[in-house]
Amino acid sequence: MTAGNLFSLLSRRRRDETTTMNSKGNRMEWRDYQAAQKVAELNGRFMSFAEEGRGLPILLLHGIPTWGYLWHRLIPALAETRRVLAPDLLGFGYSDKSDRFDRSIRCQTEMIATWMEATEMHGAAVVGHDIGGGIALRLATLYPHLVSHLCLMNSVCYDSWPIEMMLQFGHPEADRKMSASAAQTVLKQALKKGFSNSPNDGILEGLLAPYATEIGKRSLIRNAASLNTNQTTELTHLLPRIHAPALILWGEDDPFQPLKYGERLAWDIPKTRLIRIANARHFVMLDQPQEVERHLLVFLES
Repeated sequence: MTAGNLFSLLSRRRRDETTTMNSKGNRMEWRDYQAAQKVAELNGRFMSFAEEGRGLPILLLHGIPTWGYLWHRLIPALAETRRVLAPDLLGFGYSDKSDRFDRSIRCQTEMIATWMEATEMHGAAVVGHDIGGGIALRLATLYPHLVSHLCLMNSVCYDSWPIEMMLQFGHPEADRKMSASAAQTVLKQALKKGFSNSPNDGILEGLLAPYATEIGKRSLIRNAASLNTNQTTELTHLLPRIHAPALILWGEDDPFQPLKYGERLAWDIPKTRLIRIANARHFVMLDQPQEVERHLLVFLES
């Protein structure tokens, strides 16, 4: 992909198939977030993203099975001094979920890099969680001119992934044997393990809202099928070459991406600070939002 034939920003608001979903609690919160998303187009594919604030850009990359809404508690504080951009990766959230493209982190990285090039988003601070962290690592190693600061939160790396649950979820038979409703039940139970304290139903429903339909479920299964540990193991020898200052924030009780991987990243990446977040698991930005916000703001000003 090249920047010449790429994105046209439509800057239009949109809603889609999730209007049929049942939800409670924070329903309006995620719906409001979605309603404010913008859309970028690329050769027939589209990518939804949130944009708020002015200043130096900061890019927030979510993991699986979430979407840009993952960052909703951090965005307001960051947007006071930064231009915050939070895309839904292709196949995720409210981006293109058609069943006809590669959703691997290699392709997602190329898409994000192309978008950054096309919109002159050079030198952005890049924050990644889960597979979004894997994409952030690929950006920092393969497209270093695009990354001014690197922040990883409970990120996939090395051979830390995919977790067994996602391997099972990504099997093609899962689409044929499991309804969207059943998939929501399974995913909610799995996600609860990623929180230090039991999240309210509104948070879980918000995080899983894009996957409540049959189209959304199939897209998430395709996303799970694309998870490939080789696409982070192949970066291992490149990590010492990362020149951007790096911050690693890790929920120390994460059952999906154990702390030892954050410690290994801190050892391999130069100019890195590792902060262990107590009373937090995989979804560290939701378990301890104020502490994560404080550390991230200090890091960005450094």
